Amino acid sequence: MDRTLKSTVLSIGGLLLITGLLGYLVSQFEFAAIGSILSIPVLIAYLYLSYKYEKLGLYLVLILSFVLPIFGRYIPSSLPYGLSVDIILIISILLLFIKHSPNVKTERLKHPIFLLMLIWMLYILFQMLNPLAHSLAAWFYSMRGIALYQTLIFIILFLTFDSKKDLKPFFMIWLGFSILGLFWGIKQQMLGVSAAEQRWLDEGGAITHVLFGKLRVFSYYYDAGTFGAAMGQISLICGILATDKNLVIARRILLLILCLLFFYGLMISGTRGALAVPGAGAIAYLIYTKNIRILVPGIIVLALAFSFLKFTNIGQSNYEINRLRTALDPNDASLQVRIRNRARLTEYLKDKPFGGGIGTTGNWGNRFSPGTWLAEFEPDGLYTRIRAEGGIVGRNLYVGIWLYIFIWSIRLVWKKQYSKDKLIAIAFLSGYAGILLANYGNSVLTQFPISITTFMSLFFAFSILQTDDQAEATEEVN
Repeated sequence: MDRTLKSTVLSIGGLLLITGLLGYLVSQFEFAAIGSILSIPVLIAYLYLSYKYEKLGLYLVLILSFVLPIFGRYIPSSLPYGLSVDIILIISILLLFIKHSPNVKTERLKHPIFLLMLIWMLYILFQMLNPLAHSLAAWFYSMRGIALYQTLIFIILFLTFDSKKDLKPFFMIWLGFSILGLFWGIKQQMLGVSAAEQRWLDEGGAITHVLFGKLRVFSYYYDAGTFGAAMGQISLICGILATDKNLVIARRILLLILCLLFFYGLMISGTRGALAVPGAGAIAYLIYTKNIRILVPGIIVLALAFSFLKFTNIGQSNYEINRLRTALDPNDASLQVRIRNRARLTEYLKDKPFGGGIGTTGNWGNRFSPGTWLAEFEPDGLYTRIRAEGGIVGRNLYVGIWLYIFIWSIRLVWKKQYSKDKLIAIAFLSGYAGILLANYGNSVLTQFPISITTFMSLFFAFSILQTDDQAEATEEVN
């Protein structure tokens, strides 16, 4: 079979596969909008544009990661909006292979980061055989956020994003939606919530978002925890970028102002765990820079901030400061509950090295296996959730993967010669380090938009660090 005929057969087969996939989703989930005749031209147009512009799908997923919470809150429906992300990612990958078959540059998938994601995905697939799991449907819904999305996203990134020019649109989308989220949150704090947001609070959101009569601001994000961590991440990145002496002073001032505004967004979220993002991220930045002139003042500033919260009562009447201060109180009631819960989990998992099965805790556990021990156990952080569902083996593998990437990034940063983009890589990696620590108290790395922005920023950081310095210098001269 010659190459042209083979390519034609693969293209037709791929299109039939996509058609079959969409048909299955329509029949299973009754997507009225997708199934309606009016949507067919839009669908065809999207398939054409996605085929022509390979990166369109991932940029659309990036945008959706910000707006999906708005759909869920303002357009209540039984439609599983989140599955749109799965569909777009799968279609994007299928079209990518159809377009470039049989010359897809799969050698780029040999990158260590993707191989690590693949190892984790294989472990999650292995969990389908866990005899303690109660539901395959629970496994499917739960594994998407902790394994599938990152695997699919890195496939698209490594196969299509091959130029640093993609960095700017990615960051501008991230920054733009973050600014929108900040002012949306300030509006909630100063003017109150909208009718749709009040309905969400009345339906159960108020239990965790109205404490002592005070609103924990959540903006348009899924919850206050996600909003706070997202604000902490982008605040840290803007603050680090503002240190670039090669930028014009006006841009540095703008970045510094954004840094402070985003940190204010973290404060009004009332999320104590979100402090870990700028806190750990700042420490990571000091490690990456390995500059004594920056390291010493940085440590002093962090020590003063810690001492302010830990050893003084200054600003105690301010709700935001008071709530953040409780994060450092070893006698805090919430912390004590977490300690007891983790002790109970340790006892439960003594003879279960592979955990109780993916999707057996939290919302999915209550939905698919109600009444079981793990369904009644509410994990208070991503790592605790992974330990409960994937066991000590899964938890150690998961944490080990992300820590390996962090340690490897330090080595690359220290080896990298000076370039105008090195600081961007450091800023993204520092934000990543902050998110890793924040996962101890909250499941932020599995929440939109933090998951998407973190995976994409991680890719761009390593792309910058692994660019040949000599080639980069030649490019700048030319």
